[in-house]
Amino acid sequence: MKICVVGNSHAGALKSALAVDDSASGVRADFFVMPGGSGPHLQAEGSRLLPVPFRKHKVFSTIPGAVENGFDLGKFDAVMICASGLPSHRNGDPGHILNQLALGSLVQDPNSKRQIVSEDVMTSALENLLHASPNLQAIQLIRSVFSGRILIQVCPLPTRAIVAYRPESEKGSNLAWQYGDRVWSFLSWYYRQQISFIRTVADSLGAHVISSDDSFVDAGFTPNRYGTPDPWHMNTAYGRLTLRRALAELGLLQG
Repeated sequence: MKICVVGNSHAGALKSALAVDDSASGVRADFFVMPGGSGPHLQAEGSRLLPVPFRKHKVFSTIPGAVENGFDLGKFDAVMICASGLPSHRNGDPGHILNQLALGSLVQDPNSKRQIVSEDVMTSALENLLHASPNLQAIQLIRSVFSGRILIQVCPLPTRAIVAYRPESEKGSNLAWQYGDRVWSFLSWYYRQQISFIRTVADSLGAHVISSDDSFVDAGFTPNRYGTPDPWHMNTAYGRLTLRRALAELGLLQG
């Protein structure tokens, strides 16, 4: 089976897993990736998929000529979109929803610049942002020109390292300061809302959602053994979890 993986930087874990997992021996996978949490930004010309030309994000692809001229989706049996959801929360992004709103039912420190809101208000805000996000629009665009199987990977939950992560010019996770020991309960709630909305979109398009392991969602974080130095991006072991779920859904899992 020929699979095209379309997505953002989260595709890296899947690509590395494909190189080492024997269960994928019956799969030929190509990649068309635009790094950036809100991406990929795409357009279609007939059955050809191309990046939106005014975007500054680089395009990386294993398909000859695709970076310059796009590629024909009709040559593939299935498409996997990797990964869908809102961009990672980072302290340096004042426009991120988690730097603007706080969930009142779980807040421990209400003294911040965030507006304290109810679950209903934050859920509506999340759904509005997801509805307008390029990676959700990419799913709808792909379905409009592609009749084959579509799989959608949801962005992974961060690892526990999020509370101590200090890239240049940031101070660590102020989510932990806001929610205290309830931060994992909040992240569990936040990702569960996203997964639910993405699944609703997928169902309407005849696509299948591959989300994080249920135990990860319940805990509110991805175990450290699946992480990288960047707490929002996962490693080859996590890629294998995703790959095997995808193969199982496609009826291709071996061994």
